[in-house]
Amino acid sequence: MTVNKRSFVGVDQIYYALVTQDDSSAYAAGTPAVFAPAMKIAQAPKSNSLVQYADNQPFDSMNSEGETELNVEITGLPLDIHAEITGRVWDAATGRFFDNGGTPPDIALGFRAKKSNGDYRYYWFLKGKFAAPNEEQETQTDTPAPKSTSLKFTAVRTVKTFALTGSITDSVKRVVGETSDANFSATTWFDDVQVPVAGSPDALTCTPSPADAASGVAVSVSPTLTFNNALRTGVTGIALVEVDGTVIAAAITINAANLVVTINPTVDLDPATQYLIVVSGARDIYGQALAITAYDFTTA
Repeated sequence: MTVNKRSFVGVDQIYYALVTQDDSSAYAAGTPAVFAPAMKIAQAPKSNSLVQYADNQPFDSMNSEGETELNVEITGLPLDIHAEITGRVWDAATGRFFDNGGTPPDIALGFRAKKSNGDYRYYWFLKGKFAAPNEEQETQTDTPAPKSTSLKFTAVRTVKTFALTGSITDSVKRVVGETSDANFSATTWFDDVQVPVAGSPDALTCTPSPADAASGVAVSVSPTLTFNNALRTGVTGIALVEVDGTVIAAAITINAANLVVTINPTVDLDPATQYLIVVSGARDIYGQALAITAYDFTTA
């Protein structure tokens, strides 16, 4: 790893995403969206230390880290995003923001910081909440005095634990990478919230049941798709169709680990008929996409 000791000289590309799941079985977040133009981001992790004395002298030192408070200074925060990140109400029909107090949702926050030699450090805080922003206005004079918006984002560690490196499995507060490291790539950094993975994740694959090109399948079948990596997109883009393109009505569900999709037709399938399971737009939690795929089977 090449260590870049240059100073930070800029910050841009703030993205946010709603955290849709964080428990012992899985972590999931929505598709990142552009937040607002960045002016300043200050990170302040909360930590505590304690020195234990024994035999009349310092014997041991203990340290712990809690939440990280980020002061996010931006300009031009849209009202609909303001409502979404603070749990307020946005009425798109009238273009009005209703400050009802609300309950802030869990948010993932990403951005990048520029260094003096042109390299960047990329960040994703996986889980936190925004407090209501501080806003300031003043009368206009002959000297422009633009005012920014300041928000406090409190980041905490995930409930979900990840396999990190070696034998370490733990929950995580943030994922960070730097372009000065030859092994780091920021190409898809803001396509998805970046979650920890030890080394490179396996390419996304799918195993259908019934198997591709199977015949003699029972008309009461409920086909399944088993993915090797947890999906971010859930059941979006998955359908059961006849070869003539007729879509079969079915309840399509995914298990708690976001690995197994079940297609349960509302009625039995027709006998001696060829069907296709079409998978389009599947994307895993690492940002990897599965090419559009169709698996076929024929009923008995």
